[in-house]
Amino acid sequence: MDEWKKMTSHDPTAVGEQTPPGLPRAFTFVLATSAAEGFGDMLACTLLPILAVSVLGLGTGFVGLLNSIGLAAFLLLGMPVGMLIDRLRNRRRGMGVATVARCLVLAGLTSSYYAGWLSGATVIGATVVIGLADVAFTTAQGTVIPSVVQTERLKSAYSRLAVVNQTASTAAAATGSLALGFLGMPGMMWASVCSYAESALLQRGIKIDSSLATRGPARRGIGRFRDGFQALHRIPALWALTLSAALTNAGAMLGNTVLPVFLLRDLGIAPAAFAGLGVVSAIGAIIGAAFAPRLSARFGLKTLRSAAAILSVPAVAMAIACQQLPGHELIWLSAQSLAWSFLVSISAVAGAEVLPRSVPSEELATVGSAQRTIALGIMPIAALLGGAVAVLTGPVPLLCVWALLAGAAALPIVRAHSLKTYR
Repeated sequence: MDEWKKMTSHDPTAVGEQTPPGLPRAFTFVLATSAAEGFGDMLACTLLPILAVSVLGLGTGFVGLLNSIGLAAFLLLGMPVGMLIDRLRNRRRGMGVATVARCLVLAGLTSSYYAGWLSGATVIGATVVIGLADVAFTTAQGTVIPSVVQTERLKSAYSRLAVVNQTASTAAAATGSLALGFLGMPGMMWASVCSYAESALLQRGIKIDSSLATRGPARRGIGRFRDGFQALHRIPALWALTLSAALTNAGAMLGNTVLPVFLLRDLGIAPAAFAGLGVVSAIGAIIGAAFAPRLSARFGLKTLRSAAAILSVPAVAMAIACQQLPGHELIWLSAQSLAWSFLVSISAVAGAEVLPRSVPSEELATVGSAQRTIALGIMPIAALLGGAVAVLTGPVPLLCVWALLAGAAALPIVRAHSLKTYR
């Protein structure tokens, strides 16, 4: 979902060229720092609710607030941060500042835990800083990748990045449980601090040619804010991908909101089995990210993204109808988790290079932030509305809406004729 770089001088049909093997050394450090960041992020996301509930004795309302802050940061602060990143000549520094901020906040939170100063306000403050830093890191990284990877290799680069991110998050989920069990809360907290510190060190290996560095225009304020969305809307391929991603994400958030209730409460699925579905989902995401470039090169971006959206409907339907289908419910729920994550991962990776091929480098962060504001900003809204409606209707109608939104994500892709030139 994060995509980037400068205007290419290639003809659009060049998008279908095969990606040559091998990626530059600087990108290896991008992958390494992204893995460290993903590991730290997952530990932090797991840690904060545990601190709130187990240490401070706070309830579900507080945890819901924690969960919404990160997504709200992309909705409310994505554009201002993108405009700021575009003003930097060396945008790798944006990554570094975000990483150091998270490292210091987690270290401060750990100190508060030892000193007995931990409070709800402290946890909220840490969550806000982590959310803001996540926006800054994601935005800056999106502009750095096209600066170190050749245009014709971007498709392969984004695929590897998605695989690394998903693998790191999965490993962190397992490691976090072990750290919590063997080392206790302090061990898990220090592990997150060390992850961010490692990321900061690895970023020193990301070398960017200073002669290629450009700064965005000095125009600021509402005019500059508006320019990002206008530029996004003027490029049909980008606009179609953005709308499609927004529909997919809205459906996904409805599913994330009501599916746990449906499985744990209505179907009586054991918590351990529910957690196991998360592992299956992660496997599907990794496979999808790995195969996306090859499938896109073979079928074309337009066909692949449309097919992924349409096939998402029966994938979600397996969860809705798991009680009516033959065999144990967990078989169909596992198939649903695997298929959904596989298809969504393909959609997230396929076409990731369209933005950097379509937007000048000096406006990349701003336009990319506009895209994320729409595609990710819809998620907290969908979660809040879905949770409220599910109280009145129950989870099953919302699961059906999830399937409809997933299928509707094909419509913007089908209507965008310019996507035919991309593979």
